[in-house]
Amino acid sequence: MPVSVRGFLTLYSVSTGRVSYEMFVNQARLLGLGRDFVPKIRRLKDSFANAKNRLNGMHLLSLEQDENWDGIVRQEIVIERLKRSNEYAVQVKLTGRSRGKLHTERRNVFRMEYDAPEDFDAVAWREAYMNSFWDEDAEMPNMANVQQCLTITPYWEDMETNPADVDLLMRIQEILIEEFLLVATSIDEKMLRDDIRRVLHSLKGMPFRSGSGAWFVPNFEGEGSPLETLENYSSMLEAYCTENTQEREADDNWFDAEGRPRNWYRGQSNLRIMGYIDNERQLEYLRRDISNNLSREVAEYHSQLLRVANEFNDDKVEAFEARLDNLVIVRDELQSRLGNLATLMGGDIGVNVNMFRDIDEGLESRLASITNNNEVVSRLRNLSNIEITADE
Repeated sequence: MPVSVRGFLTLYSVSTGRVSYEMFVNQARLLGLGRDFVPKIRRLKDSFANAKNRLNGMHLLSLEQDENWDGIVRQEIVIERLKRSNEYAVQVKLTGRSRGKLHTERRNVFRMEYDAPEDFDAVAWREAYMNSFWDEDAEMPNMANVQQCLTITPYWEDMETNPADVDLLMRIQEILIEEFLLVATSIDEKMLRDDIRRVLHSLKGMPFRSGSGAWFVPNFEGEGSPLETLENYSSMLEAYCTENTQEREADDNWFDAEGRPRNWYRGQSNLRIMGYIDNERQLEYLRRDISNNLSREVAEYHSQLLRVANEFNDDKVEAFEARLDNLVIVRDELQSRLGNLATLMGGDIGVNVNMFRDIDEGLESRLASITNNNEVVSRLRNLSNIEITADE
């Protein structure tokens, strides 16, 4: 079937890195762009959960002698979740030989918690921070208030602490707070990827190679061209790339201090508009790739629905309803993209929206076992239906 719309082939790639929110706002303003082109900073609780990763795997000085070990004992920090985004255990992992055999063990040393003071509004602080870079009359909120949200204490109140543990606590606290403030006021690769995908979806774009960052963005007749928006995001990504590129000096080394090759020539972050696709054969190739990709997404969605259904618990209905609300968003976004492709194709798009037999049988069996909550059964059954509706 001939494709009824032409469009732009777009490739994007975002490498690991981050930029300050302030820097990205300044870049947007320099290009004459508004807030829509700058991702929002993370919630403070999420920033804490992200910042704790800086500590995971941190090497400590090896123990030269210990009565329970044979020889040198390597030590490193391990972070274990106690309550997601709120509380974590800081452990010291010991590795070496004991009783003549290889051995490893862990000991809990500290607790890290995110617990905002009662008189501190984390949501208001986040909004005030972002507003301070866009509104000339808005004031920068106090950064010291943010630090009060974090606490690091001995794992048990009655634990005996030695001078080495006290020094370690101070060191961990310093690293955690520094990283927390950076994460809370920065934009990283995940935030940028999510934002770019959001924009591409808003332009009715469709990925045609899963995980590769390759998208087809249609240019519908009678509607505004998406080219300007794509070019603006391309410019923003160039600024991100520049900020995170390692500049090689004449006397730099290939290996780092630990003897590992440094990542000098990692992939560049960019959004590239490769060209305008208007050849029927090229468009048909894209249609096939997009249809195949969407068929896979439909199957993965049905698999996710079955997994959620199997985890229904009569004692936690409210939490389960919240998970169903999230699935509604996933289903609606998927149906929207299917509708975009149907509009692009002007009819049949070759996407199979039917469940695989084992998924269908598994879901029906699970629904039959939920006998005391008809509303949940009805919602799950409704979520299993995928409809394709082309725009008029």
